[in-house]
Parts: sequence; C-alpha cells; structure tokens
Amino acid sequence: MKYDCIIIGAGVAGLASAIKLTSCGKKIILLERQPIPGGLATSFRRQGFTFESSLHCVNALGEGGEVFSFLKEYGLDEKIKLIGLKSFSRIIYPEHDFSADFSRENYLGFLKSKFPQESYGLDLFFKEVVKFSRQIDEFICSSWPRWLRITCVPFLYPEILKASILTIDQLISKYIKDDKLKAIVTDIWRFTGLAPTKLSAFYFLLVFRGYYFAPTAYVSGGFGQLFKAMVDKIKENGSLVKFNTDVVRIDIDKKSGLKTVVSAKKEEFSAPVVISNANPIDTLTKLVNDEGLRSKYSQSLGHLEKSISAFQVYLGLKVPAKDLGMDHHMFSINPSYNHDRNFDCSLRGDYENCPFGIVDHAQIDPGLVPQGRGNLLIMVLDSYANWAGLSAEEYKKKKIEVAKILIRRAEKFLPGLSGQIDVMEVATPKTIERFGVSPQGAIYGFAQTVKQASENRLPQKTSIRGLILTGGWTWPGGGFHACLDSGKEAARLALRLLK
Repeated sequence: MKYDCIIIGAGVAGLASAIKLTSCGKKIILLERQPIPGGLATSFRRQGFTFESSLHCVNALGEGGEVFSFLKEYGLDEKIKLIGLKSFSRIIYPEHDFSADFSRENYLGFLKSKFPQESYGLDLFFKEVVKFSRQIDEFICSSWPRWLRITCVPFLYPEILKASILTIDQLISKYIKDDKLKAIVTDIWRFTGLAPTKLSAFYFLLVFRGYYFAPTAYVSGGFGQLFKAMVDKIKENGSLVKFNTDVVRIDIDKKSGLKTVVSAKKEEFSAPVVISNANPIDTLTKLVNDEGLRSKYSQSLGHLEKSISAFQVYLGLKVPAKDLGMDHHMFSINPSYNHDRNFDCSLRGDYENCPFGIVDHAQIDPGLVPQGRGNLLIMVLDSYANWAGLSAEEYKKKKIEVAKILIRRAEKFLPGLSGQIDVMEVATPKTIERFGVSPQGAIYGFAQTVKQASENRLPQKTSIRGLILTGGWTWPGGGFHACLDSGKEAARLALRLLK
C-alpha cells in the first residue's frame, strides 16, 4: 500500500513527526516494533504500580513552554492533564545539601548566598545563558534556509558559535573559579551522559536553559498517557499506526525514488519519503538494501562515540517514599565534586562510589500507585562493557547484586527502605539495548562531545533523497524536548520533499 510517508519507530521524535505530517493532510503509516508507543521514554505497569522507564519531568512542558505550545497547536493539551513542578531536585554533595528551584532567580540567589565571592561571575554566566537562549530561539525560528543561517552564525549568533567550540567546563571556567560551585552548577551533566570536561557547552546550555528558564511539568497518569494521546491523534487524522511490526528492510527504487519498507511479517509499505526514528546505525547499515550505501555509512558511523548507558532499579513500596524521608520528588546524590571521577566510576562499574539519582514519581502523582503505597526509581549511569560477555547465570546474579548495592546506598537517605519493597524490576544496559534497539544500550545516542554536537551532530538528511533520520542519535540530541524538536524538523524536511 502507498503512503505519503512511512515513519519507522514510535518514539518521541517519530510521534512528533507523525502528528505534524498528518495535521498537514499527509497520509502516513507509523510502524513500531513494540506493543506500546514512547520508546525508551515510555511508562509500564507491574502489579498495580506505574513506573516511568526514564523520564522524571519534561522542561518547557508547562503552560507557555515550547513543548506545551506544540501540544496545544494540535489539540493534545485537551487530551492529557499536566502537573506543574516548582522545584527541580534535592542536590546532595559532601558539603552541600539543598533543593534547586526551577526559578532561575531563586536558584541564582541561593548560589550567591553560598558562594558570595562568585556573585559577579554567576551573574555573567547566567547572562550568557540568556543570550544563548535568545539566539538559539532566533536561529530555530528563522525563515531563512538552514545553510544560510549556518553561514551567518559567526555574525548573527556568536553565542551559538562560542558554545559550539567549547566544553561546558571551558565555558563556565571563564566566569566561575570555585571548583565546588562549578560542580553544583553543572550537576545536570548526568542528563546529558558526559562529564563537563568532555560535554559540549552547546548541548549543556540547551538542557540547562530548559530546566531553569522554562516551565516544567509531569503528565498525570504517566508519560504513557501522552504517547497514547498522540497515537489517537494520528488515527483521528486518518493515518495508521501498527504496533508489533518489526522493520527488516528498506528497498529503494533509484529511478522513481519510491521506498518500500518491508516488515518481518513480509508486509510491504511504499512511500516517496521515509522517516526513521530507529537508530541510524541499523537504519543505514542494516535496513537500507544497498550494499554500497551500507558500506559507506558503516565507515562514517563506525568512528562516532556512543553515549553511556544506565542501570535502573524500579521499586514498588508498601508505604509512600515520603514516609521514609523522601522529602523531594528527586534526589541527585554526588559522592564527589569531581565529575571526571564520578563519570569514571560509572564507566568502571564502581557502583559503591558512582553518583546516583532517586525519583519518587508517586510524590508528584499519587495515582501512579495503589492507595497508601509508593514507588521509586534508582538510576546510575553505566557502561555496556560492564555487562558484556557474561553468561546468563552471571548476568542474573550481577543484576541482583548491583540492585542491592544501590538500595543499600539509597537506604542511607531513606531508612528502612529495604524492608518496604513489594515489587522490584531491574534494567541494565543490555535491557536498554534489547528494548530500545539501541546499540550498546546508549541512552543519548551518539555522545555529546564538541566534535559530535551542534552542527557537528549527525544530520537528519541522508545521502538518500527522501530518507530522513530523527531522534536522539541525530540533531539536536537525546532527551524528550530535543527529540520533539528533531521530530518537528524531520516533518518539515518531509513536507518540502512532498511538495
């Protein structure tokens, strides 16, 4: 059957592309290998408890934010209920323990009170973020062709250029000298998957401005409710969504440009445009039925560095976590102010000393759990190498051992936690690789190094006319907000081709 566009993968970017295209009158079919939408950002249920696979909240999802505006434009805001958040996280270091406010004025005021000697530098850094935010918005919203905008970056968008050639450690060191303060300000490095000395300032600032410069919210009932609403909207617009459909091949007719997508069940779907929300390594080196192209992309993608993965423990509790001392919906716990050391502990699988996070989603939305119960997510960054080569028995044993270590560490902050566990699920980098079809369990696609971020990011256009990439592996990167932007851009590119 022929369509205007075929979209592979119902992750955030694939869903966003489908919403935009179908709202413009295009007939699409969205193919998803899993039985539910959302990809690695989905929700799941176990014995009456609803868990978030990865998300804790989404920046700019609150009213007035860019994500909210997208939902409102397509009537999705009426299909879900949002819970606004006022505070980001309880941030814990050896000598500092405080709650970070989403209000940048309050956050900045707190930092100045603790580090008065750095007040001037803090003001300059936050002004830098404001200028960067204004320029990135102008760049994205400009009606000029992308090539022209990029050409004009040095003249019209100097803050974007600066952020694109520096790590965040290099940028922030221009304004702040105290190492402990730098560690606290860059605490969100774990939401980008790379230590500040290696992390692109461009991508850090995108994430930082999202949390401290835009309204943040959670979806009542879990983010799975939003993804369901997006699927319903696509169907309302007259297009199709097929779950449990694994794509195994993309055939390209070089004369007509028509693409035929073939499923594992030997179903065939044809369209002039294909948007792949699957990872680009598989898309370009396995699915495309052209040996020359596969070989070319194997070489070009093979040298790119993948992001780190994660180890996650999901707990259903007999009591609300608040009863155990969870006085905030999220804890960010750092054994050291040295994030290079923290990152190295994650890479080496030093689970006793690596930083970790605890999220209490039920504190935001009590409806996620049975009455009088609670849930928790304990998460550490982890390397796929720490789980490679294990036998089935070794793998099973290590999963339990690492989960016990993290529960014991969490129990220092939440006394009695181990005795209140009703349900436990564990996800390793191998789980992420299998469920999300993400090579080496990479949770942020390609690592956001200076060489792989901003305009150095893998482009959404490919050398195959009408084959477009979208999602965390390509521009601008991982995370809900970034993937939404990637999906919108993929739809824009598709609409140009379909004209």
